[in-house]
Amino acid sequence: MENLTIERPRIVDLDTRILSEVDHLNRLRNIDGTYEYRDLKEIHENLVTAVKEAAVPFAISTTHQEYRDGSFFWLDQRPGDVAFSGYKFHSHESAIARVDVEVEEALDVNLNLRPGIFKIFISPRMSEVDAPYEIAKREHLGDDDQIRIHGLNINPDGSIEGKFMQSMLIKDIPLSAWFAMLNDPNNIFGKSLDLEDDGSALTVMKTHAQLEISENDLPGGVLDIARAVLPYVEEEKIQIIERQLDLFSADQNEIHEKAEAIATRWLDFEIELSESLNSGYATEEIINFIASLSTSWNDHFNCLIKENIDSRGLLRMNQEIAVELEKAKRNTLWVNAAVSIGNEKIINKIGHESARRIIENEERIKILIDDPDTDTQKINRISNQNNNMIAGYNIEIGGGCAGATVGSFSMLEMIDLFANRRENWKWTKGLCIMGSCANKGETVLVGPCSICRSCQERFDKTVKT
Repeated sequence: MENLTIERPRIVDLDTRILSEVDHLNRLRNIDGTYEYRDLKEIHENLVTAVKEAAVPFAISTTHQEYRDGSFFWLDQRPGDVAFSGYKFHSHESAIARVDVEVEEALDVNLNLRPGIFKIFISPRMSEVDAPYEIAKREHLGDDDQIRIHGLNINPDGSIEGKFMQSMLIKDIPLSAWFAMLNDPNNIFGKSLDLEDDGSALTVMKTHAQLEISENDLPGGVLDIARAVLPYVEEEKIQIIERQLDLFSADQNEIHEKAEAIATRWLDFEIELSESLNSGYATEEIINFIASLSTSWNDHFNCLIKENIDSRGLLRMNQEIAVELEKAKRNTLWVNAAVSIGNEKIINKIGHESARRIIENEERIKILIDDPDTDTQKINRISNQNNNMIAGYNIEIGGGCAGATVGSFSMLEMIDLFANRRENWKWTKGLCIMGSCANKGETVLVGPCSICRSCQERFDKTVKT
């Protein structure tokens, strides 16, 4: 437990948490600018989980950690290191106290996980005893209970290959139900923990070391834990939770496959952001992303771009721009994922006609990606159609550790989405940021996000239906 006394990292702006994978990429980049396959694979797996938690409220996630040198590892970090990084992303004392428990749980799992046994962690959302809802939401801890189990992956020779963690998010379980279940000697764990119901989620979280169960007694994994609490829920709330559990009967393999495809596109973008921050200038792919949404950015983002164009017409990349781009990318990718996997809450927000078009485009993208002879520009063209459609609604989406996000988009008139606002643009003298611009380095008339007329016309073709 000596690791718990280490001085905590400085609390940073909460927005910077969304660049965590970009930070990992910057840290893990080889001298020649490449990445190890294992590192990319593990970051991709992390992004798959984030897609599921943000866009698919009925998804179950599974991640893996390799076992070597007497410990489990994700990237180059031990479980305690991963949990310890949580201090950077929280500011309220109750949220920080939860990270204390997360670190203790990670160390306990690392030391005490053994064959044939699952270790369980129940992490209820913050209660009013812990913090007001507004604070809990800001800390990304206000809406969902998380249940997770840890188990070992064993090699044929009996040695430890690694461990897996299966997790799910669920809403509306009263905190009192968790207390009642854990205090019942006939609960799923076969013992009473004799807890005092003090109304704090922390008290439930701190039971982690005592929550062990045989693998044979938990065939349904995390869903069995969620089902086990139902008898302790007030009758009027049981149906609400049962309806959620019914959604988890969806084809989890199909959900995983679609989340993987979205995460692959997300990882490509994270690499581009990492390269941009590392060099100090936006890569061509980042410029193209900005250009493809040129009719959708709000005034704040457009001003941010103009302020960071150097004398050569190159876009300087800094953390503020990277955060805004990451928010936009997450928002568009997550809505794509939510719609294509059937998240009715998001579908109702954008309407069934828009949802139908998004689904059709996602299917076209999948077919094209599977074809090795496909022109990448064709994929980008279809993707841009969806992105502009989604940006026009600018809805909040998200959940879990990743939190919720909206993009730096303007709300558009949906009647004529792809002909929006052009007639109201102010064309001013400036430098075009497009690397392929024939007028590169020369002063020309540019639109709000510093793209000249000729380049803008080229990108307009990528978003028209």
